[in-house]
Amino acid sequence: MTPLVSICVPAYNAGRWIRDALESAFEQTYTSLEIVVSDNASTDDTFEILESFTDERLRLSRATRTVSAVANQNTVLRASRGAYVKFLHADDFLQPTCVEKMMDVAGADPTIGLVFAPRDVLAEDAPDPGWEEVHGRPHLGFSRLARVNDGHDLFDQLLDSGFAANWVGEPSAVLLSRAALETVGLMSERLRQIPDLELWARIMLRYRVGFVDEVLSVYRHHDASQTVANARTGHDWFDLAWLVESLLASPDLTPGERAKLLSLRRDALRQVGRSQVGRILRGDPTAELAKYLLFRAKKAAHRPALLAPPLAGRP
Repeated sequence: MTPLVSICVPAYNAGRWIRDALESAFEQTYTSLEIVVSDNASTDDTFEILESFTDERLRLSRATRTVSAVANQNTVLRASRGAYVKFLHADDFLQPTCVEKMMDVAGADPTIGLVFAPRDVLAEDAPDPGWEEVHGRPHLGFSRLARVNDGHDLFDQLLDSGFAANWVGEPSAVLLSRAALETVGLMSERLRQIPDLELWARIMLRYRVGFVDEVLSVYRHHDASQTVANARTGHDWFDLAWLVESLLASPDLTPGERAKLLSLRRDALRQVGRSQVGRILRGDPTAELAKYLLFRAKKAAHRPALLAPPLAGRP
């Protein structure tokens, strides 16, 4: 029988943590699940550790070459079969009742596309010891949260903040319905640091959002994480511009939301323009701006098809 929930685990050189992650998946009190792991051509002992598990719910795949972290996340999503997807990054772990309590919310209302919950932070050799204090409770950025929330309300709060932070949290704190993924698509591989936030926002524009007011996962913050690497290298400098472009393509925006996004795009482009000048002066230019300009040119050529009306009944 096809399991109702797929726990999706993208992994790359995660030998230090993968055993903890998988054991937390196997120990879930919710039983109708599979655990799907996509190893991104790891060069350490990650895959050997994965093969040591004998639980029949585990499904493994191994890439022949390393792709981006976001592409590997999408690979494991495509391989999963459940009607719901529970994210679990290989360096994080879940509390035993995580899936059960999230499914209590998601399974009761088919209009819910996303469920999230607070998470604890486990700092491990992190280069920024104050990170936990600043980012430990991102959901408190929302001014109001109920067990079931209007997606546009949460989207508008994020939009008013300029998407300055991911108030939902990292993927391991989230469960999605497959219906939502089939409607809005997978993670955008244009983004480096916030592809999860961009996906949450797209789902909010179409679905209701569930919230469980209880810590259900643990996010491990460490010096080898992609988050730390992106912050160190600045590879995410174009993320906000790409996020805005993606959201502007949504047919579910209200006129007010579209106007705010256009204003945010102007601010984002001024910032990337300054960043590009700085990169040129440092002898470190990238092709990201050229890719974006080509994207905008193609978009302008198809403008009539992209200007879809907002949902009926919304102001």
